[in-house]
Amino acid sequence: MPRVLTLPPSAAFLPALAQGLMDGAVVEGFAPRGDPLALAGATVFLPTRRACRAFADALLEASGREGLLLPRIVPLGDVDEDALAFSEDAPLLAAPHAMNPTARRIALAALVARWRAALAAGAGQAAVAAGPSATFALADALAHLFDDLTTAGIGPERLKGLVPREHDPYFELSLDFLRIARAGLTAHLAETGQVEPAQRRDALVEAETARLRALGAQAGPVIAAGSTGSLPATARLLKTISRLPLGAVVLPGLDQMAEDAAFDRLAKPDDGAPDHPQYGLARLLSFLEVARRDVIALAPPARPARERLASEALRQAETSDAWASLDARLPPEARADAMAGVSVVEAQDPREEALAIALLLRDALERPGASAALVTPDRDLARRVAAELERFGVSVDDSAGTPLSETGMGRLARLATAAAATDLAPVTLFALLSHPRATLGLDPDAKAEALAALELAVLRGPRPSPGASGLLAALDAFDRTALHPRDPRRRVSAPRLAAAQDLAHRLAAALAPLLALAGRTPRPFPDLVAAHRAAVEALAGPLDRDADDPAEAALAAAFTEIGDGAAHGPDLTLSDYADAVVTLFGDAMVRPLARGPERLRILGPLEARLLAFDRMILGGLVEGTWPALPETDPWLSRPMRAELGLDLPERRIGLSAHDFAQGFAATEVVLTYAAKVGGAQSVPSRFVQRLRTVAGPALWQEAAVRGGYWRAAAAGLDVAPAVPRLARPAPVPPLALRPRRLTVTEIETLLRDPYSIYARHVLGLAPLDPLDAAPGGAERGSALHAAVGQFARDFPHELPPDALERLMDYGREAFRPLEAFAAEHALWWARFERAAAFLVALERERRPALDRVVAETSGTLTLDLPAGPFELAARADRIELRTDGRADILDFKTGTAPTARQAASLSPQLPLEAAMVRKGAFKEVPAAEVGELSYVELKGGATGGEVKPITGKRSATELSDDALAGLTSLLAAFDDPAQGYRSLAAPQWRGRFGDFDHLARVREWALGGEEDE
Repeated sequence: MPRVLTLPPSAAFLPALAQGLMDGAVVEGFAPRGDPLALAGATVFLPTRRACRAFADALLEASGREGLLLPRIVPLGDVDEDALAFSEDAPLLAAPHAMNPTARRIALAALVARWRAALAAGAGQAAVAAGPSATFALADALAHLFDDLTTAGIGPERLKGLVPREHDPYFELSLDFLRIARAGLTAHLAETGQVEPAQRRDALVEAETARLRALGAQAGPVIAAGSTGSLPATARLLKTISRLPLGAVVLPGLDQMAEDAAFDRLAKPDDGAPDHPQYGLARLLSFLEVARRDVIALAPPARPARERLASEALRQAETSDAWASLDARLPPEARADAMAGVSVVEAQDPREEALAIALLLRDALERPGASAALVTPDRDLARRVAAELERFGVSVDDSAGTPLSETGMGRLARLATAAAATDLAPVTLFALLSHPRATLGLDPDAKAEALAALELAVLRGPRPSPGASGLLAALDAFDRTALHPRDPRRRVSAPRLAAAQDLAHRLAAALAPLLALAGRTPRPFPDLVAAHRAAVEALAGPLDRDADDPAEAALAAAFTEIGDGAAHGPDLTLSDYADAVVTLFGDAMVRPLARGPERLRILGPLEARLLAFDRMILGGLVEGTWPALPETDPWLSRPMRAELGLDLPERRIGLSAHDFAQGFAATEVVLTYAAKVGGAQSVPSRFVQRLRTVAGPALWQEAAVRGGYWRAAAAGLDVAPAVPRLARPAPVPPLALRPRRLTVTEIETLLRDPYSIYARHVLGLAPLDPLDAAPGGAERGSALHAAVGQFARDFPHELPPDALERLMDYGREAFRPLEAFAAEHALWWARFERAAAFLVALERERRPALDRVVAETSGTLTLDLPAGPFELAARADRIELRTDGRADILDFKTGTAPTARQAASLSPQLPLEAAMVRKGAFKEVPAAEVGELSYVELKGGATGGEVKPITGKRSATELSDDALAGLTSLLAAFDDPAQGYRSLAAPQWRGRFGDFDHLARVREWALGGEEDE
């Protein structure tokens, strides 16, 4: 008779297995307690390597910590049995080695890329508009499908005639490609003397099965525990072990409480429930030819009511009508007992959920000897919890690890390709050079100094020309002496500029292999991989697979594996390769060395199998995460998979349900989920909703109250004493530090926002340009002013016959620096063409009454103030000297000009320039009375421009006298030591934020609404 046992979910699986093995309850007639050598001849198969390590400790505890020789403990495979690998002492086969999974992935990606290109060509379309990531995703799905077919023993001939009559034509195309790809891969494997990974895996399992069957009793005690036999080869191994004279199979969490009818229908071919937690075990028992009643319970349930509650909650949907008679099977008092150790944390968002979990884990450390684990498939939640624990000084081992592409070395590899693919665009380049591992052979301090100089000199502001040559040319052309005295770039001294040039030369040499492959031409995949590795090693030093840094070792291994299969990869452009880097490296996981207290763990649901903790936190319980949404097979439809006998996507839901049921049976359970995920309303997991229904609203509310304690603790953790709202700043520097010279445009700033004058002139601050700043209104205005100003200087008296053509020539020269920004240049040049036509027409209208035009002229006016002389400076766009002796002043605006009312109060630029003209303050303009003050809007719209005079109701003389008097009064007020430079005294726009508002902390003091004046 087969010997099949089970351990209930509420029992500590590995300790109970160890205890039963020592006492002779697992293998009939084998009781090694008291004989330290007896176990040496036994073999124990467990699902995971982690379980193997834990079982060794459990055996030591079960023996009373006496000396003993351990049995041969063999891992059946990885966490989900999808990549079974025996330990080193397992029998080796003479069969060929398995093809490297990475090499297979790359080869299949090349086949998929060619297939998609052929489909597009056949349809007369351009290449399919999907990036390389989609190609590799399809290749991964294809590899999984081939593994499924190999595991199920399905040959290529079964694919013929599989397409149903009513189907999408896509599946007929996909079947044709599947047959071609399978034949191509088979031929390649035969040529290289390799086999598919699944074929090698199954061969290993079959060899072990045959060995044990041949040995019989001579194999000694053989136990397979914790496996659900999800793979056919594994199931055959379990069947063999169960029939050995000294063999035993121990199933995890077989539900022996469900009614026979409900359990028996789980594994029926036409009426099964692949999303049920017991589906896999029911199918395995059917294969083992063992009835559930014949399965031996190795230990009684520690919490029978909890197990009964989970069984009822997760029952098959077709039998949920049995909930109507729930009281007969699970009375209210039993449900209360089951929910006594359960808490529910209904968090508002993932941050609150992570902080509550961190507090629960931290609390476990306060209990002597207590252990706790977060079990979740949500890697973002796991990382959040680990980060929150750091604030308590607790480091925790997240056993799932971190994707290689998200580690420091992985980000360096990504940035290297991104920088090269974008022709060293400043933002990506700055990120690459800021990476701590991108040393380029320099001392960290020296590199930081050189990078700061490079940033100021060429990376901020408009983008340099593309590539390394453009970067070096921008550095060579950098002239600090031509900058405004307050420009931050003047801080780049000659030695710092030389350091920046050295850094740029080192960078150009490091990225030369990649930059040589830039462009739109697809490049051979091996060339891209080799250039990528060479660039990374030039940036950070040689990569070592035996490095102490796990991320470096993983990156070196990944490059080696990708390089081994690169010969069969698709041709890609450098840009496409850069996009594919995350996909190429994403599957490699970096697991840091064990750290933190042994009593705390963060585990995935599959990793947590068979492990027991005093406090089990099941986190991320929302639909789409736990359980995950079923993945649709892009190659075969559901009916096609069903006809082939392959598992349906719902099988994964059943595995998730089994993991949930195992964790829910722990001593203390905390269920957590967030009401919103990614800013959108989430749906609690179906497991949670079923539990809530079966437990009843009263018991569920009690569990939520217990979880609410931790939510309140999380909320209170960041609560700080109330502080008064920040007052609007108005600094009062000494008179000696206050500016004694301002321009007429800065007077408006002094009126509207004195704090900006304080920051710029007292503190000596100047805002930095953004990295890779696209040209904006300032650059457009400068170009237009340069063109119009040069035109007026060259023709001060009369217009040339070809005035419009000449002005356009000046415009082309002024707008040339903007040609690097094609979209902006095209838009603004079209506007300039319309503005130029309007301006020439305006000139022809005004010139007959003028003697000459003075453009872009500077002047100063000294005012006598209480604290001493004050200099008012201006640079007038255009002063027209009329034949009648008066002067008109025009100012060009590419944006919206101030109104006449604004010009008379808070925007006094033109009235102040008029006062200066009247006093002869401009060098090239004699003192004269002013007639017209006008703004000329040159937006380049439908009309090209518009003249907006501010004189009319009031003369220029009145406006200038009032402006000068007001300015004298304003400046005299700031000569009072008690007068402060108030922030946003009269802002023009509500919600306006300027260059220095972050220093004035405007967002803080303005949050309370309007200030009381």
